[in-house]
Amino acid sequence: MKSKLFTRSAELATPLISWILLTSPFWASFIVPNVVVYFIFIFDLYFLYKASALGINSVRSYLKIRTSTKTNWLEKLQSEKLDYSKLKHIVFIPTYKEPVEILNRTLTFLAEQEFPAKQIIVVLAGEKREEGFEEKVGALKNTFKQFFYDILVTVHTLKEGEVAGKSSNQSYAAQVVKNYIEKNSIDKNYLTSTSCDADVSIHLKYFSNLSYLFLKNPHRYTRFWQGALVFYNNIWRVPFFVRIVHTIYSIIDVAELMRAKTNFIYSSYSTSWVLLEKTGFWDPDVISEDWHLFFKAFFATKGEVEIEAIFLPLYGDAVESQSYWGSFAAQYQQNRRWAWGVVDIGYALKQFLIHRKVISIPNFVLRFAKALEQHLLWPVNWWIITLGATLPPLLNKQFQLTTQGYYLPKLSGFILTCSTVFLIFIIVVDYLLKPPRPESVKRTFFIFSLLQYLLLPVVGFLFGALPGMDAHTRILLGKRLDYKVTEKVSVKE
Repeated sequence: MKSKLFTRSAELATPLISWILLTSPFWASFIVPNVVVYFIFIFDLYFLYKASALGINSVRSYLKIRTSTKTNWLEKLQSEKLDYSKLKHIVFIPTYKEPVEILNRTLTFLAEQEFPAKQIIVVLAGEKREEGFEEKVGALKNTFKQFFYDILVTVHTLKEGEVAGKSSNQSYAAQVVKNYIEKNSIDKNYLTSTSCDADVSIHLKYFSNLSYLFLKNPHRYTRFWQGALVFYNNIWRVPFFVRIVHTIYSIIDVAELMRAKTNFIYSSYSTSWVLLEKTGFWDPDVISEDWHLFFKAFFATKGEVEIEAIFLPLYGDAVESQSYWGSFAAQYQQNRRWAWGVVDIGYALKQFLIHRKVISIPNFVLRFAKALEQHLLWPVNWWIITLGATLPPLLNKQFQLTTQGYYLPKLSGFILTCSTVFLIFIIVVDYLLKPPRPESVKRTFFIFSLLQYLLLPVVGFLFGALPGMDAHTRILLGKRLDYKVTEKVSVKE
C-alpha cells in the first residue's frame, strides 16, 4: 500500500507543479507581484540560454554530421585492425498497420548499408490485432531475406496488464529473439540491438559507424548509441503547421547530439545485447518506452550507463494524415503521447530510493534534473515566454504603476528579441540538412517556408503547451491514455 501511495504521489508531483507555474502569472500577480517579476526575468534568461545553445550546438553538430557522412567507416575498422567479421546487429522494427511501401523503404535502407547486410538480423515485430499482418510481412520477407543474415517475424498478442504500443511489442519480440540467439549459438558479446521505428530510414553508414564505436569502446556493454532523428522523409508535402513542429524537433535532435552524455535515448537507438538483456528488455506496461528503458538500464548498471552520439541523420516521417485536419489531430495526439513520458519522473525517483546505496547521487541528480526540466516545463514554457511579462501589469493596475511593472514587459521583450537571433542558425541548418526540393514544389515555397516561423507562437501553443497540459491533467485526474499509432501515408513514386 505504501509503495502504491508513493508511486501515485510521485506521479502527481510534476504535473501539479507544472500547473502551479503556468498559472502563476494569473494568481501571483495579485499576491506577490514582485516575486513574479523575478521569476519571469529569470525564466526569460533561461530561454535565451536554451535558444543560444540550440542554435550554436545545431551548427556544431551539423559540421560533425557532414564529416561523419564523408567517412568510410569500414576502412577505419580495417585500418585500425578492428575485427568486425564476428559482429552482428539485430534491428527491431515494431510495426502496426504500417503501409507496406513504408516498410519496404525501411528495409531497403537496411539492405543497402555500408556495413555488410549479411551480418544484420531484422525483426519485424507485429501485432496479432492487425489483420493481414503475416501475409504483408511474408511478402516482404521473401523479397529481402536474401540480403540479411535472417529476417524474423514476431506476432505479439496483447495480454492483461500490458499497454498496447511499441514497448509491449518489443518486450515480446525480445524474448523470441533471445531464444533464437541461444538456439543458434550467436555470441552475445558481439551483438548489438537497435530499436528502429517502422518509418525511419537509417543512414547508409549507420551500422558501420556503430560497429566502429562499439568495438573501440571498452565500456561498450554500458552504452547506448543515438543518431539524430530528422523528420524529413515527407517534409515537403505535409501541412505547414506540421512542417514547423517537425523542423524544430529535427534541429533539436541534431543539436542534442552535442550533449549526448547528459541526454536520453529517443525513438530509434542502439545498445549492446548484453545491456539490453541485463536490463530485462522493454517493459510491457508503459507508453513512452525510450526514456523508461534508459532509466531502467541506468539502475541495472548502478548508474554506469551513458549515451554516445552517432553523428548521422535518421530520416523519419513527419505526421501526415489523409486530410488537413486529420494531420492536425494526429500531430496533437503524438505530442500528447510524448508528454505522457512525465510518468517516468516518478518511476526514476522511486527506483533511485530503492537503489540509493549503490547509485552515485550526483550522477542521478544530473540525469533526473534533465528529465525533470523537460517534462516539468513542457506545458509551462509557452505561457511564461508568451504571456508572462504582459499579464502582471495588465491584471494588477497598481503594480502597473510601479517601476518593476513598467519595465518588466520592455526588458522581457528585449531578452526574447535577442533569442530570435538564434533562429537564423536553425533556418540555415534545416536548409542544409533537408532533402532537395522536389520538382513538384515551386521555388517560391522557400520564401513561404521562412514566413512560417512567424507562426511559432501559435504552433507552440497548439502542439506544445496544449497537449502537455492535456497529458498532465489526465495524470492528475487518474485517467489513462491509450497508445494511438501515428497514421502513416505512403506515396508511390
